[in-house]
Amino acid sequence: MQREDNAAAGLGRRAALAGLGALPMAAALPAAAQSAAGARSKVIRFAASTEPTTLDPVVSPLLVTQEHSYLVYDTLFSLDAQFRPQPQMVESVEADPGHAAWTMRLREGLAFHDGSPVTSADVLASIARWATRDTAGRQLATLGLKTEAVDARTFRLRLDTATPFLFEALAKPTSSALFIMREREARGDANRPVAEIVGSGPFRFVKEEHRQGYRLVYERNAAYRPRAEPASYLSGGKDVKIDRVEWMAMPDAATAFAAVQRGELDICSAPPLDLLPTLRGRRDVVVATTNPQGWVPFARMNFLHPPFDRPEARRALQLAVRQTDIVRAAGADEAYGLRECHSYFGCGGANESQAATEALRGAERDEARRLLRAIGYDGTPVVFIAPGDNDILRIIATVTAGQMREAGFTVDLQFSDFASMMARRNRREPPAQGGWNMFPMQAFAFELDSPASNFLLSTPCDGSGYAGWACDPALFDTREAWLREADPARRRQLVERMQVEAARLVPAALLGQYVRPIVHRRQVQGLVQAPVTVMWNIDLAAA
Repeated sequence: MQREDNAAAGLGRRAALAGLGALPMAAALPAAAQSAAGARSKVIRFAASTEPTTLDPVVSPLLVTQEHSYLVYDTLFSLDAQFRPQPQMVESVEADPGHAAWTMRLREGLAFHDGSPVTSADVLASIARWATRDTAGRQLATLGLKTEAVDARTFRLRLDTATPFLFEALAKPTSSALFIMREREARGDANRPVAEIVGSGPFRFVKEEHRQGYRLVYERNAAYRPRAEPASYLSGGKDVKIDRVEWMAMPDAATAFAAVQRGELDICSAPPLDLLPTLRGRRDVVVATTNPQGWVPFARMNFLHPPFDRPEARRALQLAVRQTDIVRAAGADEAYGLRECHSYFGCGGANESQAATEALRGAERDEARRLLRAIGYDGTPVVFIAPGDNDILRIIATVTAGQMREAGFTVDLQFSDFASMMARRNRREPPAQGGWNMFPMQAFAFELDSPASNFLLSTPCDGSGYAGWACDPALFDTREAWLREADPARRRQLVERMQVEAARLVPAALLGQYVRPIVHRRQVQGLVQAPVTVMWNIDLAAA
């Protein structure tokens, strides 16, 4: 029945698209975008899954804020296509023999959009602000991170042990990447968004044209000096070939999808998966895969309250789900990539391991029911909070809830907008008093591949984790040992141990893995293969 309901929803959305096709272009685009001046410049019109409401990447780790930040800011290091940290704003790195210290020098000519030079003071202030909120930054602090300026372009970083984690943390590409701000913003409260969005990146944010709920505008930074190397993932030369980016606020994915088909948008980075087959045979629109490792959806469970304070209930939830049914319901199919995955590091990466999960596979509903009976589960509703305004997560939550009911759970599925769900997950009250038992989310598979950025493995017992996250000393200590370890073979052994400990703990229910393509007009060329949609290297061919 659940799959039939989802199919009906998809048909309804296709019917809605037929009506959207009759809308005039002026209904979706600003008049300025249709002016003669706009026709002379190269303009990319882009829509993501939503618009960023917070433009400060330290305050908000959400993907859309990170995508905005890659336009405006730059990073000290970035990952290449082999997931190796590479210098970005940094010109040279000199290791201090016999000490866990590195002297780094900035590239010559780096400047912020207001014309002021990027200095060591800006870098060190940005590191300090980022490290107060980001998981990797806090981990560097536990490793004794100390910073000092040598001169205007040179600075030194020290740890209490030599570990490659320093560069893995500095190059971490998402949630949250280390973007370099001016010292005046970076000295501000890390819990409050900065007042001005001024970076040194390839595009300048045009504050005067920002209209919340309508569009964000970025113009090419003519003073930006790209690196000489070719673009590779998020590293290398950020060669800007367009003049302007207009980020259109289209929270309904079907509306954005239809706008691409009509030529009113150039790129839709989060198209409805169930509508992609409608593009087959079209020559003016391209379906592209820029993140081939894909996404891992999961359900985060609340360890504070029954039933998921018991490992038997968490295992029962994992046994209840049929992963491929969940991602297929959201529209994923084999043409773009989907798979079952029981690795807490995601599948397809360097650290994939499915060790110790044999007993958690196979959608064994009878075993799930037995586990629930063993802990005396009395049918108290599991409060499953989910965002109704995010198509993928809404469908994932709906299908997962149905599978849970088949396995003996009583589920109270409560929808709200995404922001409200994120706020509610911070509450510690019992579910019946406004708290929660579980919520759906998804992560880039590459994020999970590294213990440095894998938040499913974050199990601190000092209260620094989010409300309801697990406290598990064994997993925490193993992860800490990995952070300090330099030997690759020993690091791999620690990865295997973390996988086994996570399979025992079940910090989240894994719901599958799939690739979500993007859609763009055929004139758009040179899209960078990276998990976030970036606007360097892109060009517009003649129509």
